[in-house]
Amino acid sequence: MSIMKTLTLRQMVLALVAGCLCRGEEIPSEPTVLAADLNGDGVAELISRRKLGSDTQLGTFYQIVVKDAQGAVLWKSPEVLDVDHPLAFGEWDFGISLPQLAGDVDRDGKIELLAPAPQSDVSPTFFRLLEWTGAAFEPRQSKALVGKGQQGAAFRWSESPSSSAYWVEKWIGMSAEGGWVVKLVTLPESGDMMTAIGVLSAKGDGFDLVRWIEPPAPLGGGGDASAGVRPDSYRARLSARDHANSAGVPLKKVLEVLRQDRANVHRGTHRDTEDDVDVFFPSAENREGMAQMPLRVIGGAKAEAAILNGTPVVEVQVSNDGLQVEVISP
Repeated sequence: MSIMKTLTLRQMVLALVAGCLCRGEEIPSEPTVLAADLNGDGVAELISRRKLGSDTQLGTFYQIVVKDAQGAVLWKSPEVLDVDHPLAFGEWDFGISLPQLAGDVDRDGKIELLAPAPQSDVSPTFFRLLEWTGAAFEPRQSKALVGKGQQGAAFRWSESPSSSAYWVEKWIGMSAEGGWVVKLVTLPESGDMMTAIGVLSAKGDGFDLVRWIEPPAPLGGGGDASAGVRPDSYRARLSARDHANSAGVPLKKVLEVLRQDRANVHRGTHRDTEDDVDVFFPSAENREGMAQMPLRVIGGAKAEAAILNGTPVVEVQVSNDGLQVEVISP
C-alpha cells in the first residue's frame, strides 16, 4: 500500500484528536539510533538516520544508515524524496515514518526493522516491516497489528483492521521477560478512546498479550486530551556500570546515575537482571531531559549515599512532578 493513506470523513474529523493523543501521552519519540546484532556474532550493529533534505510542502526526509561496531557502513537506504517510495523515511506534515524498533520481532531468527506508515488521523497504525537479508533491509509487509484488549488475547497482522479493535500504535522496546513493550489504542464507534501499555510475546504467526504495564484507560484519564503524563514506574539495579559515563568518568549525582542506567538499558550497552524497560526513557531526548526534572529521594541524604556509594535496586516513579526514587534493596 502507499505510505500516504487516504482519509475518510470520520478520520479527517478525528485528526485533531490525533494531535492531542500524541501530546497528552508523551510517549517517547522515535529513537535516533537503534542497536541490533544483524550477523549473529554477539556484537550489535548501529542503525541511525541522517537528514537528506526538506520539502516545503511535505517536511523532512531521512536516510537510514547501518554501521558495524567499527563504524564501517554496511547499508544505506536510497536517497529518495518521494513519500510513496517503500524505503522513504521522514517527518512529514501528514505524519512521521521513522524506525521505532529493530530486533527479531517475530522470533524467526531474522532481524526486522519496524517503521510506522505516517498518518494524520486516529485509525489503526500500519507498520512497514523490513527484514535484514545479510546485506540490506528489504520491505516485507505493511500491515496493522490488532487484537482484543484483554490479557491473553491474540494479536495478528491485518490489512483491513477495525478501529474498534486494539491496535499497536507504538513499539517501545523489550520487556524484562523478553517480550515487546507496546502502546495500544482503540477507538470504539461509541465511547471514549482508550490507550494502554502492554507486553506482547511472539506466538505462531502473531503475538499474545501477556500482561499489562498500564491497563486500558480513557485517554487522559477521563477523555481530557490535555491531561498530563500518566505516572510510570520501573525498577533498576544501579550497578557499577551505571556509576560512570561512557568515558569512564565517575558520576557524582543521583540524576546522573539514573540517566546512565537508562542509557545503558535502552542503548543495549548493559542491562542488569533487575532492570525493567520503562516507557519514557527509550528516547534520547527524554533521557537528556532528566537533568532538568525535579528529583525526590525517599530517605533523604542516607538514601542518596546508598545510591552513590553502592549498587542498590531502586524503584523510580515518573510523573508530571518529576522523579521519585526509593531504595528497595542494597
